[in-house]
Amino acid sequence: MPNSGHIPRLCAILVNTPGNPSGKVFTRDELEQIAEVAGRHDLFVFTDEIYEYFVYDGRRHVAPASVAGLADRTISISGFSKTFSITGWRVGYSVSPARWTETIGYYNDLVYVCAPAPLQVGVARGLARLGEAYYSGLRSEYLAKRDQICDALGLAGLTPHVPQGAYYVLADVSSLPGRTSKARAMYLLDRTGVAAVPGDAFFNDGRGSSLVRFCYAKSARDLDEACERLARLRA
Repeated sequence: MPNSGHIPRLCAILVNTPGNPSGKVFTRDELEQIAEVAGRHDLFVFTDEIYEYFVYDGRRHVAPASVAGLADRTISISGFSKTFSITGWRVGYSVSPARWTETIGYYNDLVYVCAPAPLQVGVARGLARLGEAYYSGLRSEYLAKRDQICDALGLAGLTPHVPQGAYYVLADVSSLPGRTSKARAMYLLDRTGVAAVPGDAFFNDGRGSSLVRFCYAKSARDLDEACERLARLRA
């Protein structure tokens, strides 16, 4: 699919929804704007939809390939590690127009081959036996966890950017000592024992220096303790 537009060397757009680390969930209107740009410049659209079931506040995941104008140019990529809490299994999939699947399969075979058969069977049974109650329960559970950690961060003076989806939250740590996000993350770790990923891991040109990313995909006990430890910043 050659680039017939006016953006030099651009051949594809990568869409991560729900997003990591921002928790951004793209709306249909926003995806339609992406479709317009992709169509105008004849671009592929690659998607990362691994957090599709982690959406909050009444939002719904919209698969980019379901948007008019994107079906024929989108290669959708997702998996089951987050939804079924089986990160070590590495079972995933891609969906695309038939003319791309042979090439995708060829390169995938060179670098990965396939997941062990018993793990594939386990995922297949999860898909067959877990109904809507499982997925709605997942959303409710992680919504409560999101609210819990965001409340704790706010009380600790680390203003959270409340995520729309996924299970990460970016927080403003500009009030902590240090000139970089790594220095601030290390201060937080030393002071409270709570670990976070420096924002510079996700941004260019120092724009993440005042941010760190927390993950709240934790047990209730661990999350409770983390929130209690964050309170030490106000002690």
